[in-house]
Amino acid sequence: MTRSARRLYRYLAWLVGSAIVVAAACFALNCLVDPLWYLRGNILTGINYPFNERFAKTNRFFADPTAYDCLIIGTSRATLMPARDIKGYRCFNFAFSDAHVSEELLYARYLRARGIAPKLIIVDVRREDFIGPEAEPVVPDFIRTNADPPSILLSYLSLDVLNFSIRTLQGDAPHHRYYDQNFEAQLEVRSAKRRYKPVLAPMPPPTDVHPERAAQYIELRQMFPEARAIGYLPPESAWIIAGLNLVGGLDAYLGGIFKVAAAYDDFRDFAIPSAMTESLDGTYDGTHYSSATNAIVAAALIADKPDPGIDWHGQELATIVDLYHQRLERFTAGLNKKTPSG
Repeated sequence: MTRSARRLYRYLAWLVGSAIVVAAACFALNCLVDPLWYLRGNILTGINYPFNERFAKTNRFFADPTAYDCLIIGTSRATLMPARDIKGYRCFNFAFSDAHVSEELLYARYLRARGIAPKLIIVDVRREDFIGPEAEPVVPDFIRTNADPPSILLSYLSLDVLNFSIRTLQGDAPHHRYYDQNFEAQLEVRSAKRRYKPVLAPMPPPTDVHPERAAQYIELRQMFPEARAIGYLPPESAWIIAGLNLVGGLDAYLGGIFKVAAAYDDFRDFAIPSAMTESLDGTYDGTHYSSATNAIVAAALIADKPDPGIDWHGQELATIVDLYHQRLERFTAGLNKKTPSG
């Protein structure tokens, strides 16, 4: 072998060796931080950020799907509901950030195709699904194709996932939520300057309200016919509901919710103005409430009395609409009393 050939082989060996070392380091760090929840989550700091909940929660659930007989389905608001507070069931919180019902239907089909048949489903009904243009589903390819998730080896050799790990260690959170060592979502602690400070004002006008989109939530319920199905409206600040009413979208929206409620075994409403949603405590934006507040909601979902919410079953739509307007009138009257005149 010539000297130049030996140099080339040494160079290639060094290059391959370096690549192996870098790949091994990448894989090891990703396993320690575990941003996609294949293993035990972040064992370095105990903080798990929701970089890709659509992927990570699937990994987490299928690590032991027989451990659960209940699913919580919904948006980032529902992620904050402590699953352990649904007494009598072993719930997995399958909610994820900015979930649309069209995405939740894809996940439901995926779960059904894999034999998942929970005893209970709890569905967070998203107001935005009824207002404005319909969003396109954004889900991992394997959900659409009913395939297994990518292996941990393939995922954790990715530089994109390495970026998630580095950002986790730097505290660079993508949202105002994080997951603790028990994979329970928590709200970030915020200073007084960054707390929720609402103003009573009209929301951007809903150019179109779509009560007919209730059909998708009905289909979601029908995906699990053997399950008890509880639908609910999560807490929303009374200022937000008042803003929707000011632009004339509230009544049509409630009409869509009424159709959803009829298809579920129970339907509880925590968005109607109440002491909880008229308070500025426990929320940073009026839609995401603390796990402590959501623990109250969780208990009320399966209790005989849904306080501080209301039960839609056994009531006419006109009765519920009137109750909303009565509470909004009381709420806005209270605000006017607090506003200095002149």
